[in-house]
This record gives sequence, structure tokens and C-alpha cells, in this order.
Amino acid sequence: MRLVGFNGRQTREGTCQRGVKKKVHEENGNKLIVFDEDHYAIFDVYEVFILCNRNVAKPRGIIETITKEDILRKYKAILE
Repeated sequence: MRLVGFNGRQTREGTCQRGVKKKVHEENGNKLIVFDEDHYAIFDVYEVFILCNRNVAKPRGIIETITKEDILRKYKAILE
């Protein structure tokens, strides 16, 4: 299994592009791509830590507590 994180760097190419890049960064800056042989999935960082049985502070903007089962249900995965 391999994890890849998105790079949040921005360049100064123009005011309009900067705004678009900022929005894309805000939407994708906390994502990880998980590769496993021929398959991959894109997760929020906190979801990967929850799936690895780590304690995670409640993410900003998330009202309820999220469990491993919630994440697996979200991606229509089953426990092995």
C-alpha cells in the first residue's frame, strides 16, 4: 500500500488563477490517495487515521463523531 498527499503550494500567476487555486487547495489540500496493487482510493486525511485505529480530533465542520464503520459505509466497502 502506498499513500500520496496533495501538495498545497501555490504560484503567483494572477489574481483570478490565485483565487481558483486557493479554492482547489481548500477542497483538496487534506486528501490522501491510497494505492493497493491495481486499486486506489482518495480519502480525507482524518479518514485514513480513523481506519488505522488512531484517535483523531473531530475535523472542523464535521458535526457528528465518525467511526470506522461510517467510513467503510461511505465508500461502500465491507470489513474483511
